[in-house]
Amino acid sequence: MVNFNNDFLVKEIKRRLSIINLIEGYTSIKKTGKGYVGLCPFHDDHNPSMYVDEEKGLFHCFSCGAGGDMLGFYMRYNGLTFPEAVSDLAKRANITIEKSSTPVKGHSRINNLFKLNAAVSRFYHRALLESPNGGPAREYLEKRKIPPGVIEEFKLGYAPDGWDALVKFLKKNNIPASLAENLGLIVKKQSGDGYYDRFRNRIVFPICSVEGKVIGFGGRRIKESDEPKYINSPESEIYHKRKNFYGLDSSKDHIRKNKRAIIVEGYTDFLALFSAGVKNAVATLGTSLTRDHVVTLRRYTDRIVVVFDGDESGVKAAVRSLDIFLEEGLLPGVVILPEGNDPDSFLAERGAEAFYKLIDEAPTLLDFYIDNTVNEYRNGAVTLNSGVKEIADVLVKVNEPVLRSSYIKKTAEKLGLGENEVMSLVRLGKGHGKMGGVKTVKSHSNHEKLMLNILLTYPDLSGVVAAEDWEECVSNRDVKSILEEIIVKGVHDMSSLLLSFQGSGAQGLISEALMSSPGIPDRDTAGKMIMSCMKKLKQAKLDERLKSLRLGISDAVKNKDAELEKRLLTEYTDLRKQK
Repeated sequence: MVNFNNDFLVKEIKRRLSIINLIEGYTSIKKTGKGYVGLCPFHDDHNPSMYVDEEKGLFHCFSCGAGGDMLGFYMRYNGLTFPEAVSDLAKRANITIEKSSTPVKGHSRINNLFKLNAAVSRFYHRALLESPNGGPAREYLEKRKIPPGVIEEFKLGYAPDGWDALVKFLKKNNIPASLAENLGLIVKKQSGDGYYDRFRNRIVFPICSVEGKVIGFGGRRIKESDEPKYINSPESEIYHKRKNFYGLDSSKDHIRKNKRAIIVEGYTDFLALFSAGVKNAVATLGTSLTRDHVVTLRRYTDRIVVVFDGDESGVKAAVRSLDIFLEEGLLPGVVILPEGNDPDSFLAERGAEAFYKLIDEAPTLLDFYIDNTVNEYRNGAVTLNSGVKEIADVLVKVNEPVLRSSYIKKTAEKLGLGENEVMSLVRLGKGHGKMGGVKTVKSHSNHEKLMLNILLTYPDLSGVVAAEDWEECVSNRDVKSILEEIIVKGVHDMSSLLLSFQGSGAQGLISEALMSSPGIPDRDTAGKMIMSCMKKLKQAKLDERLKSLRLGISDAVKNKDAELEKRLLTEYTDLRKQK
C-alpha cells in the first residue's frame, strides 16, 4: 500500500506506467528518431504536432502549447482534478492507496462536514417526495416541467415550513448543532437558547463539488410573497461560491463530449436546460462570474457560451465578464435572450431547437462589447472619445496579435475613425495620460524561454539569476511563476516542479523547455548564456519604456500639454543615457 500524501505515489505511478501506452489509448502516435509524434487531441490538429519523450516522461504540442507529464495529459484529456487523476492512474498501476495513519489537521472535521451535508440532503429529498406538506413544492416543480428523473438525479428537496424541522432531525440523529451552524444550515437564536432552520418552506437545490460531494444548498421560495426569492448557504470551510458551479458534477462529461460549455445564471435555468436535453451547461451560484469559475471550466473545454437574461442587468453582467475571460486567453460567445426572457421561459415558449440556434449563432463577447459601446455612443450615453478609449482598454488585453488587429479595424470602421487612431490608444495601454509603461501584449520572449530552459537543465545557476533584477524583466506570468518555484522556493526536482503546476498552462512551458534543449555543452557556457539573457531582457524592458515615452511625448505635443511634455522628455533623455 502507498500513502496518498506521499510524493512517492506520483513517482511510483510514473515508474509503473508508460506515458507512451497511456497516450496511445487516446490518439495515434508513431516512433520518429528518439521520440514519438502524433496528432494532438487538444486542438484541431491536421499535421502531427505533439511530441512524446518516453525517457523524460513528457509530452508537448508545439502548435497549441499543451504539455506536461502523464498526469497532466490524463487530467487535461478527461477534465479531471489532480486527486481524481492520481486515483485513476494508481488503479491502472495496481497501487492501493492507503490513507495516512496520521490524520491531516482538520481532515476528519472536513469529512464530518461532508457527511452532515449528505445527511441533510437526504432529509430534504425525502421531505419533497414523501411529506404531505411538500405538495406545493412538487406542484411547483411539475409546473416548471422538471421531470421526476431530473428531480432524482439532482436530489432536489423541500425544506419544511416552520422553524425547527431540521433542528429536530439533527437532535434525533445526535448531530452536533455547532457543526450544522458552521455550515449555515441552522442559525443561533438572538435571544434565548437554541437554533432555528435557515431554509423554511422552500425548494432546496443541493450544490455539489465536481466530485459529487454536497458542499452547500440553495433554497427558492414557493410562495411569491416570501422574501427573498433565493436563500443560499453562506461561505464555509467546504463551500466557496466564487469557485463552484451548480450542476458541473453531472454536466462535465456532456461538456467534454460536446466540446462546449453553456453558462447560465441560476438553478432553475440550469435544470430547465438539462430537462430539455441541453446537458452541457452549468450555473453560477448567485454571484458574478469569476476568474476561478473560468479556470475551473477550461479544464473541460475552451469553447464557452454565456447566456444572460434579456434585461439591462443581463447586458451589464455580460460586459463585466469580458475582462475575466480575456485574462485567461478565452473569447467566449454570448447570448442575450429576448427582453423578458430567461432560459427557462425561452425554452418553454420556443423549445430546445431554437435555443441551440441562438448558441450556434452567438457572437463573441468582444463583438458584443464593441457593438454595445458603439450603440451607447450613437445614443449619446458616452462621447466618442471615452467610447473608443474604453474599447482600446479592452483590446490591449487580447493576446493574439492578428485577432487584436482585426478588432482594431472593426472598431475603427464602426466609429468612423482611422485604424491608426485606435491603434495608438491600444499601444498606450490604458490610454492618454497614464504613463506607467506600455502593457505589451505578446507571447513570452525567446530570452525568457531560453533562461527557463537553462535553469531547468542547470538549476544550481538559480543563484546567478537571483542576484539580478529578474522579476522586473520577466513579463510572462507563467514563466515568472515557474522561475519563482526554482529561484525563490528552491524546487529543483523536475517531478516536483511539474506537480506544482498540474492543470495549468505553466506545465506546457516546462515540457516545451525540457523537450527543446538548445544543446548547452557545459555549466560555464550555461552561466554565460544566462547573463546574456538577463542583459537582453533588461534592454527589451528599457526599449519598451522608451517607446512608451515617445508615444506619450507625441500625445502631449498634440494636446499642448507643455508640463507633461517636459517631464516625459527629461525621463526619455535620462533613459537614453542609460542605454
